[in-house]
Amino acid sequence: MFEHDPFPRYQPLLFEPARPAPYLPFEEIVAEMRAVHFPEIDGEIEVRLGTADPLAFVHVGFMHDAGHLIVFHPVLNHPGTPVEVVRFIAKHELTHIVSRGTHAGGEYDAHPPEFWAHERRVGPEHDAVWTWVRRNLGSCLRKGPDALSVTGRWRELRSGRREPYTPGLPFNGERWDRVCPGNGAQLALPASWRGRRIG
Repeated sequence: MFEHDPFPRYQPLLFEPARPAPYLPFEEIVAEMRAVHFPEIDGEIEVRLGTADPLAFVHVGFMHDAGHLIVFHPVLNHPGTPVEVVRFIAKHELTHIVSRGTHAGGEYDAHPPEFWAHERRVGPEHDAVWTWVRRNLGSCLRKGPDALSVTGRWRELRSGRREPYTPGLPFNGERWDRVCPGNGAQLALPASWRGRRIG
């Protein structure tokens, strides 16, 4: 007898309808973030767009032990979504592969302190990205117990304008190459700025 598959809607489809091309190269972004920040991850990583509730999620051990699936919500598939936002979300999902959740007192914690510490190391742009997400996608997001969920209102945002990724940073005379290594692809924000309430 076959075991019940808890993820039937993510199984490969024999005749999958053609989908519109993504505005951003999600698969390439995940591959780039993996190569730069997560070289210890073995196996395959499949990348898809899907309308499940979370803004993005990872299914570790998808189809086999060394396979993983990262799914981005189509609300991110927009010409106005900055690549920096998708890069950071990819790093967040990849962190789930190397820093697994913990069980304590009968409860599962998908984001233990070790997870957040690792994410901060590879993604110091955390606050800047979430500021952009709240400002541009906040009307269709709700906080769930373990993840940020996308409501059905996301379709209203498909044709709207989105702000560029230009957070107001207190450079305070810091050198550009120190605050924004990699030509600004990843922001190394001052610790004092990280602690402030944003947005």
